Formats: sequence, structure tokens, C-alpha cells
Amino acid sequence: MDIESLLAFALGTTLMAISPGPGLAAVLSRSTVSGFLSGAMVVLGLVIIDFLFLGLAIIGLSAVATFLGPLFQIVKYGAALYLIWLGYQTIKASGKPVTVAPATATSYMKDIGLGAIVTLGNPKAILFYGAFLPTFFNVSHMRLVDFLVICSVITAISFLVYGTYMLLAGSVQKIYGSTKLHKHIQQTTGVVFIGSGAVIAVR
Repeated sequence: MDIESLLAFALGTTLMAISPGPGLAAVLSRSTVSGFLSGAMVVLGLVIIDFLFLGLAIIGLSAVATFLGPLFQIVKYGAALYLIWLGYQTIKASGKPVTVAPATATSYMKDIGLGAIVTLGNPKAILFYGAFLPTFFNVSHMRLVDFLVICSVITAISFLVYGTYMLLAGSVQKIYGSTKLHKHIQQTTGVVFIGSGAVIAVR
């Protein structure tokens, strides 16, 4: 692995993280409701499944999908339905007063699970790792240390980008008013979730 390829991959990963999508919507939604650490737990869930997609891309994502057959489709449709249901629930709750729920170990696990299911059903992530990873690296000769280095890059960029979004949202919330901002974020999140679920279902 050469430094030029790693930097190019890091740039691509940064651009993917910066672009709006269900992952960002989930992070902002949870951090607005339950605080920065809950948002960070969602990011952790996103990163964990990113590692899974990275590993599948290295061994051949298309081959794995073919091998899994109907199971792969069940996961896809399950993620799509979950996102649509979550979007509906999020929009439905957007008009309610803002209450910052105290975070617990159980809620943190739910936040990690939310990040995981959002990434599992994100076609952009699957496309990125399945199609673009081989353009950066020779995946047929990748070693364990290479995999760990790439995972470290993904982790650092994800927490940096999403953390910045959460800090900015927190600053805007203080200026703009927590109730109005919360309502707008929840409504936008709901629309993004429903749209992402629909896209996943028809792909």
C-alpha cells in the first residue's frame, strides 16, 4: 500500500461522509435529542458496518452476495422497511416538545444499532466499498495490516466529519432555538429515511 493511494482513499471517504444521507440524518437526529455521545454511538454503528463492507469488498462483494442469495435480499428489504418505518415515526414525533432523554447503556446500544442498520441499507456505502475500493488498492494482495490501516482512516474521518456536524448543529441550536431546530432536523431526517428506504427497496 502506498501513501498516494491511501490519501486518495481518505479523500473519497471524506467526500462520502460529508455528503448528506441517512447516516448524517441519524447522527444529527440522535445528537439533537440525547446529546453528543448518543450521536457518537450512531457513528460507531456506521463505522462497524463500514468495516464489514470493507472486508466484503476485499474478498469480493459480488461473490458474497451471490453466495448469500435470498438472505442478502432479505437483509436489503428488511433495512428498507425499517428505514421507512423509522422515517414515519421521526416525522410523526417532530411536532412534539423537545425533551433531552438521559442516555443509558441500553440507549447507547440502540444508537449503535441504528447506525448499523442505516449503513447496512445504504446503497452509497455498498457501491463505494464494492466498486471504488479496487481503484485505490490492489485488494487481491491486501494484508491484515493494510486492512487495519484503512479501518483506522475510516474511523478517524467518520468521527471527525460527523463530530463537526454535531458541534455545528449544537451551535445553531443555541442561536436558532432548540424547538425549531429540532423540528426541522426531525422532519428532514424522516424524509431522508423514507427516501433512502424506497431507493433501497427498488434497487
